This record gives sequence, structure tokens and C-alpha cells, in this order.
Amino acid sequence: MTASSRDGNMPPLAEPDIGTDPLPGDALHRLMAEVRERGPLVPVRFFGTTALLVTRFDDVREAFRDDASLPGGPTYVMTVESIVGRTFISMDGREHHLHRRLAMPAFQSSAIARFNERALVELVHELLDRFVARGSGDLVAELTGVLPYYAITRKLGIPRGRDEDMRRWADQLLNPRDPAGASAASAEFTNLLAPILAERRAEPRDDLLSALAHAEIEGERLRDEEVLSHVRLLFAVGATTTSHAMGNLLSALLRRPGLLARARRETALRAAVVHELLRWDPPVANLPRLASQPLRIAGEDVPEGTLLLLGLASANRDPRVFADADRFDPDRAAQDVLTFGFGVKFCPGSHLARRELLTALDAVLERLPGLHLVDEDGAAPEGGTLRHPRALRAAWDVTSRATPAHL
Repeated sequence: MTASSRDGNMPPLAEPDIGTDPLPGDALHRLMAEVRERGPLVPVRFFGTTALLVTRFDDVREAFRDDASLPGGPTYVMTVESIVGRTFISMDGREHHLHRRLAMPAFQSSAIARFNERALVELVHELLDRFVARGSGDLVAELTGVLPYYAITRKLGIPRGRDEDMRRWADQLLNPRDPAGASAASAEFTNLLAPILAERRAEPRDDLLSALAHAEIEGERLRDEEVLSHVRLLFAVGATTTSHAMGNLLSALLRRPGLLARARRETALRAAVVHELLRWDPPVANLPRLASQPLRIAGEDVPEGTLLLLGLASANRDPRVFADADRFDPDRAAQDVLTFGFGVKFCPGSHLARRELLTALDAVLERLPGLHLVDEDGAAPEGGTLRHPRALRAAWDVTSRATPAHL
């Protein structure tokens, strides 16, 4: 690749395309390092067009802060609203503030706290029970690609037996190759949830769906379609990114047997392992934003209508902020990362995601002694936007520890 600029004298980077190329493992991070050293704002290819990649930590954080010039709403209107429905992530200004406040009590409800303390642990072990006695399996297909979806179903208070249906519909919601399937999945959510929502309106229970149905701010409540849209959002965005992060976490440990063994011995290290993973290989590597007005970023003027990529993967490895940034090091001093955004659009489910990652890690280390990879194919995270391993084919010792110690 040749050097690039935005003055028209040199073309944008021709290859690879951050939106469509797989960029497995270190390939993405080598590219991010190369681009980051060219400058703070560099043209790249993104789904066949040109975008400006914001490469450095401080500039990405300032871009998140400038919600007037780089609002999140227009991007989500273009990418998810037609299928998921209108939610706070596709809103800006006062509308975003109000609907976010209406949704937030659900994330902070006592029902969620109790679920995370007890039922989440039971759910992880329920999933492990399905395959632990075999001694081998694909941890993506059987755990990381399942747990976050089932967790939301249980938090919502949906009757048992619909977990797999909702996981399958969630997988279809944002499939760009099958828009008809995405629309059908959206309708299936409505068909299942609408009558249950009506019941929760009349007789609230101690669950997430009731919390969404009855939250009230300044005399405003979420209408039925708004509740359903926020539920779809929880699956299509929240569960998906948590699933990807969980896959990245186990991938990092399985490809570092020494650190895996240490995490098994040192329970106090595990939260730091989760935090370091979120810095080192986040599930969302690059986040698009559309400039709603002319702005100045990283010392450069950016015209209205410019497509920018907030380089989360690049910023989280910026050597100006993180020493030895390419090293996976849970012993490093804890620092803020940009994985969950910054400012008014900071992800409200970040603490829930961290809890699920840590709970899954605890259970895997407890139930799967001798865990190791048996096939490297697909084990490294892939993708320049959403990023995750395709498969984690592993084996472990089958012993009496297959029964969870807490039961």
C-alpha cells in the first residue's frame, strides 16, 4: 500500500477493505498500526467506498464527545433501524436522552442484579452440561454463540423453550445477505413478544420486559413498538457484541496456554484478563459515523457528509497511551479503554457484558480442566468491523469436575 492523503493527489488505501476483508488475527492490528503511524486521520476502504479512519486514542475519544458533529443516530438509522425499529441508539439530542433514560432502569433493575448473581451462573452451567462429558467441542457453537442470547431471553422473562428460537431470529436480524430473512425474524420477535408484553403491562413481574414496559420519565413511557424495538436491539446489538467478545476472550486464552493455566490458578486475575481483552481485541473494531456538519478533528478540517470510522481497535493499542500496546498483558495498570464508547453514547450494557464474560470464564475454568485447542482453523478473531473467531475447537479432560462445584 502506498501513502495516502485527502488532498486528491494520492488515492485512498486500495487494499484491504476494512468492511469486507476478513483481517484475521494480527492482520487487522498490523494494518491499524501502519495506518495510525501515517497520521491521525487517514483514508481507508470501507465496503467499497472511502472513509476517514480516526486512528489515535485522544482523537477517537474527542470524536465520541462531539455528538453534535458526529451523532450516532444517522449511522444506526441507515444500518439497523429498518429491521430493529427505532431505539435510543438511532436517536440524538433530547430524544436520545429521554429514551435512553427510559431504557436504563431496565439495565439497572433489581431483577437484572439478581439474575447476574444467581441465574446467570446456573445458565452457564446448564449450557456446559450439554457437552462437557464429551471431552471436546466447538466453544463458539456451543457456548459463546449461545450464552448471551439465552441470557437475554431469561432476563426478559420469556417462557422456557423459546431460547433457541430467539437466538436464531437474532442471528438473522442483521444479516445483510438475507434482508427478507431479517424482516421475517423481526416479525417473529413481534409475534412472540406482543402478547407477553400485554400481560406484563397488566400484571408486571420481576423481569426485564416488565421494567421496560413500566419505566416512566417526565410522564413518558415506551410505547409497545418502542419496547419491542429495544428488545430486538438487546439481541441484535447487545447479545451479538457480548458473544463476539466472549469468543475473543477464550480465543486469546486458548492461544496462550501459560496464561490460561495462570487464570485457572489465580481467580483474582480473571477480571483483569477480561478488561485487557476488551482493550486488546474488542468485538467492534471500527465504528462508522457520518459528519452532520463541518468539523475539525485531529487538527484537520472535515467536510459535512464525510464518512468517518472511529478506530476503536487502533485507539486501544495506541502506543501514546498504552505501553507495549500489542502485548496481551492483564498485569498492566488498569486504564480506560474505548471499547464501549465515550460520553453520552457510552454503552449502557457495559457492566452486564463484563459480568457475562467473567461468569463464563469462571465456569469454563472450573468445568473444563486441561482445556486446549485441537484445531487452529478459525480460532483467531476475524473482521474489520464486528470481530470474532469462527470456531474454537477444543478438548479437555473428563473428570469428576464435570459436575459444577456450586450445585
